[in-house]
This record gives sequence, C-alpha cells and structure tokens, in this order.
Amino acid sequence: MMFFRVTLLALLTTLLAACTSQPQVQTPPPSSVSTIKQWEAEGRVGIRTEHDAVSGNFNWQHNPNTFDLRIYGPFGQGSTELSKSKDGKVVLAYEDQKAEGYDAEQLLKQRLGWQFPVRQVTYWIRGLPYPNTPSTVKKSQNSELPEEITQDGWTISYQKFSNIRGLSLPQKMQVSRPPYRVNLIITQWTIQ
Repeated sequence: MMFFRVTLLALLTTLLAACTSQPQVQTPPPSSVSTIKQWEAEGRVGIRTEHDAVSGNFNWQHNPNTFDLRIYGPFGQGSTELSKSKDGKVVLAYEDQKAEGYDAEQLLKQRLGWQFPVRQVTYWIRGLPYPNTPSTVKKSQNSELPEEITQDGWTISYQKFSNIRGLSLPQKMQVSRPPYRVNLIITQWTIQ
C-alpha cells in the first residue's frame, strides 16, 4: 500500500510539473535583413534641424501595417510620438498637442518643421536602401555591409553593426541632408 501511494504521488508530481512548465516556442530568425517583417529598436537619438537640436532616447516598434516611434528626454520628459494605426491614420503627439493625417512626413514638416523621410528610414535603419527610388550603396572593404547609402538627397552613414540572431543590423548610424542630421545609437534590437 505504501509503495502504491509513493508511486501515485510521484506520478502526480510529474504530471503537475509537466503542466506548469510549458516549453517556450521560439520563432526562427528571419533568413535575411530584408525579410524582417516586425522589429523593435531602442537607443539614443540626436536630431539637428535648421533651428533646433534635440537629443534623447527613442523606441521604435514597426510591423508591416503599423508603427510607433517615441522620442523622449531624460526621465520621459519632452516626449514626441509618431504612430500609424492599421487603418493608415498617422498621429503626431508632442507638447500636449496632437495632429492627425495620413502622411507621416507631411505631419512632421507642417507641425515641427522637420523634413524626415519616414518611409525610407524604415529600410535605412536596417542597413537597406529604400526599394522604390534609385540609390548608391558604398560597401565596406572587409564585408558586404553598407558603409554609406545615398538616396533621395540623403546620406546614410553606418559606423557600427551588431549581430542580432545571426543578422548584421546597424548599431550606430547617421542620416543627413543639410541642415537636417539624425544620429542613432541602437542599444537593443528585437526582430521577427
């Protein structure tokens, strides 16, 4: 009888442990940088325009249909958010103001006076030229990684790359077209 109880207790313990510890399913990494469909990048940003200089932290979540870009100062102060919902509506929120439309670049220009190619940057941040306009790509001598992309009047310089799940993604880069300059230091990538 004692043997039966010990065996039953061991069996129940094993079953309970199996029920509580589910194996985590990990998504396989994308096969190349160009096949990344969803990503999140975090880090530091410095933005210089003709009349402004802004620096802080950023968080950018992007998937094929939506995005959410937040730029914020120390302790979350001075936050600016640019987001796009599934229905294509773009919202720019800054300094207790909110503007809506369907063109992110136009909202930034109208409200903040910034010219910034949002569509192109979703490619440039991954080290890729924007596929819909001509570009020149200068590659590093030691690898196939881009050192510089020139496109649509902008120069994108890459100073450092990180290995993220077997893929090389920018860690330090600059996007410029005088008088505009954006420096990004990406401290964390999450890709799917």
